[in-house]
Amino acid sequence: MSTVKLSQWETMLLEAARAHGFVDEEIIHKLRTGDPAPFSDVEGGKYDYTHLFELSKNDPSTLEAAIREGYQIKFTTFNGIKFLLNKRYNIQAEHDYQVEETALHHVRLPDDALAWMRRTISHNWRIVELEKLADTKETLVRFELAAS
Repeated sequence: MSTVKLSQWETMLLEAARAHGFVDEEIIHKLRTGDPAPFSDVEGGKYDYTHLFELSKNDPSTLEAAIREGYQIKFTTFNGIKFLLNKRYNIQAEHDYQVEETALHHVRLPDDALAWMRRTISHNWRIVELEKLADTKETLVRFELAAS
């Protein structure tokens, strides 16, 4: 089966729910009920989950596969990468890495997180390994726009 492709907005909603403490099966169950109320506390109600509920209603198997097995973002923006790093790994811009005009520099990622980011972000980005930190199983990387 091929990797499910989701919009950046859909992935932001999923990752915000996960960061709020919802586990995958809980997200799926809540989407199946059709009641958005459980998501109203995610970041103080900052996000409208209507779109995710519509996707769940129209194509539940695809969305559930994305939640359980992973997804790739159709088109990832600069801020989309910063959002993923923050929500999924609690890595914050300007605190944990340097933000340049078209790149994120000196991002320290555990190897499993690096593998996930490689699978997930769209191909308009390139991840350059700067230094392998063998003692911690982490890699220092740079996210940069890929040459077109």
